[in-house]
Amino acid sequence: MSTTPAELPKSDCPHIRGSRVIAQGKYQGLATVTYVDPRDAAQTERERDFIYLVGRPRSKPVGTLMPNIYFDEASQRWCTVLVQQFRPQYEADTVEFPAGFISRRGGGETAEQAAIREMEEETTKTGTVRAMSPDLTSEPVPIAARLTGVLLDAADKQGAEAGLQRLDKGEFAVEWQVPLLELEARLRQFSKDNVVVDPRVWTFAMGIKCSLDLGLHSAASSASSASS
Repeated sequence: MSTTPAELPKSDCPHIRGSRVIAQGKYQGLATVTYVDPRDAAQTERERDFIYLVGRPRSKPVGTLMPNIYFDEASQRWCTVLVQQFRPQYEADTVEFPAGFISRRGGGETAEQAAIREMEEETTKTGTVRAMSPDLTSEPVPIAARLTGVLLDAADKQGAEAGLQRLDKGEFAVEWQVPLLELEARLRQFSKDNVVVDPRVWTFAMGIKCSLDLGLHSAASSASSASS
């Protein structure tokens, strides 16, 4: 930890009364913010601790998260590609969507460029962008960092990189190709095997479940047919 933590930039938000850095490391810092809820007529001051990223803005996305779909030719099933990695803060493996920071080198890259690069680094897949999200929270309470979700159509790498990852030295990621219709069951099995499930992957699985349970695809198809 740094012995002389840096100060945070002064906030322009009228509901923030002040903030102070508690400690700062190489990549992250811990701070306390004093604020009032804009809906509180009594203007009661409250405090909350939060983690920030050193040298990264809190006002715009600094990373990408890549939910994805992948058609497996061998099984003729739609899948999603996940990565399993050891996360020391949980003292366990986690299973997640590929994700990573938006690079600032050489003038920086877009969220779309970062998403495809990270997919190619962490998995044996590449991808094309299907949809972009609005600004997302990294985690609403403890971490003050914004993300962009980039939905990718994943595809196998071709040529010299076919079947290969591009991981840093000492970095390991197990790639899983999970059929969409089996995603909930597979995530439950991961948990039984003491692998911590990323909440965003679980939310993706619950979206699939709700769509199937409520027949949303059939309802949408019927509505489209009726209007045409």
